[in-house]
Amino acid sequence: MSHIAPVTLVQKLAQRHAGKAPGPTPCSKRVPVSAYTDRERFEQEREALFLSRPLIIAHETQIPNPGDAIVYDWLGLPLITVRDKAGDIGTFINVCRHRGMRLVQEEGQTCLRSLVCPYHQWTYGLDGALRNIPRDESFVDLDPSDLGLVPLPTEVRNGLIWMQAEKDASMDLDAHLAGLDRDLDQFDMAGFHFCQQHVRTIDCNWKLVQDAFLDGYHVVRLHKNTVGPFFPDALAESDLIGDHTRSAVARNEIAEAVDLPEEQLDLRYHSSFSYTVFPNAVLIFHPEYTSIISLFPLSPGQTVFAHTMLTPQLPESEEQRDHFQRSFQLIDQGVFEAEDIFVSIGAQRGMLSGANDSLLFGGLEEAAVRFHDIIERELAAITHP
Repeated sequence: MSHIAPVTLVQKLAQRHAGKAPGPTPCSKRVPVSAYTDRERFEQEREALFLSRPLIIAHETQIPNPGDAIVYDWLGLPLITVRDKAGDIGTFINVCRHRGMRLVQEEGQTCLRSLVCPYHQWTYGLDGALRNIPRDESFVDLDPSDLGLVPLPTEVRNGLIWMQAEKDASMDLDAHLAGLDRDLDQFDMAGFHFCQQHVRTIDCNWKLVQDAFLDGYHVVRLHKNTVGPFFPDALAESDLIGDHTRSAVARNEIAEAVDLPEEQLDLRYHSSFSYTVFPNAVLIFHPEYTSIISLFPLSPGQTVFAHTMLTPQLPESEEQRDHFQRSFQLIDQGVFEAEDIFVSIGAQRGMLSGANDSLLFGGLEEAAVRFHDIIERELAAITHP
């Protein structure tokens, strides 16, 4: 199947706005509440979706210099992603190979010269190699080359750092992307720069957040006091690239696009594109900047929500820094925190009440329906191989 350019979705939105094309087909899809609350189901998802697939960890400009690192336990594993002295980026299990002590203690961004175990001072290079064993004469038959940090498959593509949390595995990023990288090239993902990030833990299932970002039905309603006025009601198109969902929500400017030739259609001006990168990331292409949302489930009812802002260039003046700071606060706290996360947490509490045994999705939520169908297919493959 040939790759369909993202501008095709803008053309569909313009035709629908002009009354020349139909909207989505009505449907009623029910997803059991147990899909969001069951512990056994959660463990299956973690194994099949999060530990066996490439995940977006960061943009490479977040760790631009040798020694820059990100320390995180987002998958229930102590991990560190670091740029070494040669400029290469790798990911390692953040655990000493001597007695299993955690090496770097604090989560978040840091800068390192080496990784030193606080227990016995075993020292590792930025490339994960074991560099020093104090009093090594007290050991026999040790080969330092066999005791480097445990690496995990890591690759940079489109400026994004992809990691698969499965040691001794080979990561087939081309198969995972299924052509998604061509779209990311059109949005110049590699050319943007890390600006700021907010990582929080929220009390809901990770899929409830994905449901919210896959839903064009709520935009003018839930976001009526923030970004809702920039969009017409429920005018959205979506399709699949492999297992990844590409969505375009028409902005009010779609009215200007009805009779424009393809080369004059603007992917950020006439619409807002978002990509649900299966299973856990959402890339949102705002008019002036890009958001990366990464979700990492900790339990059936708790999720790490990491939101990163990328800008076309690093802010150079105080005025630019202030502008992007205010933009970040608006989207991160005013929209994501106060609205999308708010309803996700509220839905989790609602499910625990026992009022419903399932959640209902209609035709305007068709992207979420497809997302759940893909999850069911993946879980069926491990329970009924």
